[in-house]
Amino acid sequence: MPLKASARLALWMLCLIAGTRGVSWSQLPGLPPSPSAGEHGVIAGVVLDNTGGSPISGANVTLSTEGDQPSDALAVTDGKGRFAFSNVPPGRYILFANCEGYSFGSYGGATRNHAPATVTLGPAEKRNDFVVRLEGLGTISGVVTDQDGDPLAGASVMLWTPSFERGKSTFASRASANTNDLGEYRFYYLDPGQYIVMSNGRGRMVLRVRPEVSSLPVGSQTGQEPQYGAQFYPGADHISRAALLTVRPGREIEHVDFRMSSKASAKLRGAVVPPPALPADAQISVNVIPQEAPGVQGAVAFMVTAPNYSFESYDLLPGEYVVVASVSESGRQYRGVQTVHIGTFAENDVTLKLDAGVDLAGSVKVEGKRGSALEFHVQLTPGDSLPWNTDKPSATVRPDGTFVLKSVVPGVWDIDVEPIPEGGYVKSMRLGEQDVLTEDMVIGPETALPLRIVIGAHAGMIEGHVKTVSGQPAGRVPVLLAPYGAFANVQYFYRMAFADEKGHFALHSLNPGNYKLYAFEAVENGVWQNPQFLKPFENQGELVKISEGPNPSKEIRLITQERPRR
Repeated sequence: MPLKASARLALWMLCLIAGTRGVSWSQLPGLPPSPSAGEHGVIAGVVLDNTGGSPISGANVTLSTEGDQPSDALAVTDGKGRFAFSNVPPGRYILFANCEGYSFGSYGGATRNHAPATVTLGPAEKRNDFVVRLEGLGTISGVVTDQDGDPLAGASVMLWTPSFERGKSTFASRASANTNDLGEYRFYYLDPGQYIVMSNGRGRMVLRVRPEVSSLPVGSQTGQEPQYGAQFYPGADHISRAALLTVRPGREIEHVDFRMSSKASAKLRGAVVPPPALPADAQISVNVIPQEAPGVQGAVAFMVTAPNYSFESYDLLPGEYVVVASVSESGRQYRGVQTVHIGTFAENDVTLKLDAGVDLAGSVKVEGKRGSALEFHVQLTPGDSLPWNTDKPSATVRPDGTFVLKSVVPGVWDIDVEPIPEGGYVKSMRLGEQDVLTEDMVIGPETALPLRIVIGAHAGMIEGHVKTVSGQPAGRVPVLLAPYGAFANVQYFYRMAFADEKGHFALHSLNPGNYKLYAFEAVENGVWQNPQFLKPFENQGELVKISEGPNPSKEIRLITQERPRR
């Protein structure tokens, strides 16, 4: 059985006490019964820096039993990077190591994306030849100054990485920091990869939140002083034009400096067309979201009120924005969305019409159902990254299989239905005649089509073996099942599993259809969200047609050539 939290804490404390003396397996709680003491052995070795080969002291080394419910023993390396586990029963084990300033590593895993090797220990066997190599983490540092070259203390600096969402290229925020009194910042413990650095200036976001803006008189210049906007290294004004900095293991990228320049701000004048019979004391929420980077960094948020629901938002830097207005009234949601381009000396006006959410009726049907009936629950999640500050539309499916999702506002929505019966799968989702299992479900103000969900009771499954070019078992390697053809971009259909040391793999809960099987030496989790990732390997994938239930076993070849990074 896996160790409980209290037992793992006891192990950790025991390791701290044991220090470089190593840990005796027979002393540890929660482990399987041991054979006779005469059959116990030793597993020992060293943890090294993979770049320079120097020993790493103070690294935590974990010895785990192999299986779905592992038990662990812990040790800490000494000043020469050495560790030891004594009184270890014969069996099969996996070795992991981690240390501050280094990536997580394993014995037999060339990188963190490689599967670890299995350590087989015989009766009374003593092995001290294990080497675990850890990759050092990286650093990015620099200075932020104003237009005169003086340091900007407290400036906000953000770190981004290239990413993919819904099969499309985007960027993900990874970390943030503030500059010190010398304008210096430093990001440390960074995994190797590519990064973008952004400075937001003077410790505040590009835009200030000014709830009182609607009370300012038309033409007022209050608050329109120049300000520092978002700047992406080396001086770009949009994340798509920023430099990609490559962080290498254990290396520091220095002098990623910013010289901020002030920009004249502008204002946005607008009004919201309220829904019918809105109470006089109701407040409509308005968000003005800049588009130079993903998310809502730098958004202005305020409320507008009767009688005319107008506003003037100041301190906006020139650029593209998405304006979102929303209100809830009598259990009905309303929302309006508009994209605007704001210029410094232009008339920037916007009128937002609020569309009422629609009641989306539907049904859930189970085909090939066995056993007792399940109570299903359907919920929608926004798929357009717009602000959503209320409960997500959800409904419990009635005994007759029908449901109604109340007040779904126009936009893109993802659908979740649960529970899925054991061994089952979502067979289809259709909004009218549109396939919304494999395509975005876009709800409009006039949508009145039913949402029909069909669950199949018998998902597909396939197993097989991975062989090297020479025909030998490939061992612990990741196996990727990728939808092929019309559904190639459906992230929901991708599956990954690790083969065992004999190269055997098994994949379950599969949607029937056409796929390709790939086996790599290593692959980053989720890398298939990049639609370009598999293109160089299409001819090396094994084409399979998945049907419900068990499918014929497949033998596939290991792909060993260099793979592009995410």
